Amino acid sequence: MDFELSEEQQQFVDKAERLARECLAPRADRYDREGTHPRESWRDLWENGLLAMAIPKEHGGLGLDMPTYCMVVEKLAGGCTNTAMTVHMHSTVMRFIAALGTHQQKSRLYPEVVEEGKLFGSWGSEPESRGGATFRRTTMTPSEGGYVINGLKHFCTMAGGAHRYMIHCNLEGVNPDESLLQALVPHDSPGLKVMDEWNTLGMRATVSPSVALENCFVPGDAVLGKPGQSQQLGVGLAFGLGYAAIYLGAAQGALDFTVEYSRTHRFDPDPATLAESLVIQRNVAEMSMALEGARLVLYQSACRWPEGNPLKRAVLAARAKFLATEAALMATARAIQCVGGRSAHKRYPLERMFRDVRTCTLMPPNVDRTMEIIGKAQLGISDGLGLADREG
Repeated sequence: MDFELSEEQQQFVDKAERLARECLAPRADRYDREGTHPRESWRDLWENGLLAMAIPKEHGGLGLDMPTYCMVVEKLAGGCTNTAMTVHMHSTVMRFIAALGTHQQKSRLYPEVVEEGKLFGSWGSEPESRGGATFRRTTMTPSEGGYVINGLKHFCTMAGGAHRYMIHCNLEGVNPDESLLQALVPHDSPGLKVMDEWNTLGMRATVSPSVALENCFVPGDAVLGKPGQSQQLGVGLAFGLGYAAIYLGAAQGALDFTVEYSRTHRFDPDPATLAESLVIQRNVAEMSMALEGARLVLYQSACRWPEGNPLKRAVLAARAKFLATEAALMATARAIQCVGGRSAHKRYPLERMFRDVRTCTLMPPNVDRTMEIIGKAQLGISDGLGLADREG
């Protein structure tokens, strides 16, 4: 399969790489230490059009195809995993709006991103449910002029930082298997309450605490589509491709650092640099090949995305995420092994990259679930193939 980019596509990828190097990477350590929203980096991406990657061109966005989108997100993650993850979550909400929103909703919501630089979050995970499960305990109840939402969400990415949050709910009075519905809730809505702090191993700048929704009212035009429609279309499966791109971008950053470190460091009494060690060469080769293999599957999956129905997309996303997870975990661990004890110091980025990759690869579907999806597809079993929205 030919992954050669057009001149326009390459310009977007090059822009992302430049922004990652010049803007995102220099701030990544501070955001991690402080556990704060990467607001300055969001602004840089907005000013360069990248908050509108998944917004159709007719609404002022870039309308990037899936392969280019994945390559852009991968480059951003090489600079700051947290910034890339939040922008990917935001961009996937833009895909929900594109697939489920009315023309009036698109005309009202997209300018908030294109013209004002606002971000949208996605909150689906719940404490009582397995990651990626379809059923939601969070309920949406019809009320005069709209709906009332009640429930508890956790891993609420960009809590306090985004402009609107797409809440995944079950509509009361509808068959639970067909009741999943998304509502866009403004950040200042009465009834939104942060329940705990976000103090985690990694991905600290995603700021993803638990949030309670208590009698939170939304008007009728805040709801996207009809109950069960997002599952039928498989909109949320796009989360998985972006996750894979982020893992690979972060791990490539760790590999690049290891290569540069090995080229420029030596230890007495050996006069040779680390790069001349057969052990280092073997490890760098294995890291490089693992990332390259996973990258090829990701790009292949992205190229096939437009032609796929939801069942096929579930498998494409699972394959990409599984291989990217395994490759990124191996590469970041090997990078620390190659650099040695010095890599544990905060002055080097490897320990942060390792923590971020170890944390974000837990997002659904996890390794076991992706293998289940792939195995069922190979065996011709379509039941439970993984069409739940992968919002994390």
